[in-house]
Amino acid sequence: MSGYVDKTLAGGEEIIHRANFNWTYSFFPMLWFALGAASLALIFYIQFAAGRPYESLKVAWWSAGVGGVCGALILINHLIILTTTEIVVTTYRFVYKTGLISRNTQEVSLNKIEEITLHQSIWGRILSYGKLVLRGTGVGVITLPDLDDPIRLRKIIENAKSALRSDQRERQRINSDDDD
Repeated sequence: MSGYVDKTLAGGEEIIHRANFNWTYSFFPMLWFALGAASLALIFYIQFAAGRPYESLKVAWWSAGVGGVCGALILINHLIILTTTEIVVTTYRFVYKTGLISRNTQEVSLNKIEEITLHQSIWGRILSYGKLVLRGTGVGVITLPDLDDPIRLRKIIENAKSALRSDQRERQRINSDDDD
């Protein structure tokens, strides 16, 4: 999938990891859609299988229709959020991009990340999801939604930071050897 991050990679920069939302992040939008669809199916069954006339079910049809449309809109909005959000760790930076028409990006250089905080409930521990909060110099706070395996993402970020520091030390050593 070619996205914002793929288009903005610097020379020599590579994507290390793309984070994914946990299935629980989609639970309530799917539930609202299912409830709206179920109400429409129930009214359809009552009218056509039970042979009730439309006039006696007019209010029910309108209510179920409103519920179905609301459920569909909630699900469509959620799917847009899922498909347009990128959470990526590259060799140099962390990127959190949201938005379809307007774009909101929060980026921080790996060497500027000062703190990574994990928020994980009991259910999050059981189902392996949680929220990460990144604090960085000059960026402020980046709060990520429920992600799959947030501990793994945290480890990937820390390993990328360590690799970046090692590369910088190696370049400094080479530069100092060249000066001698």
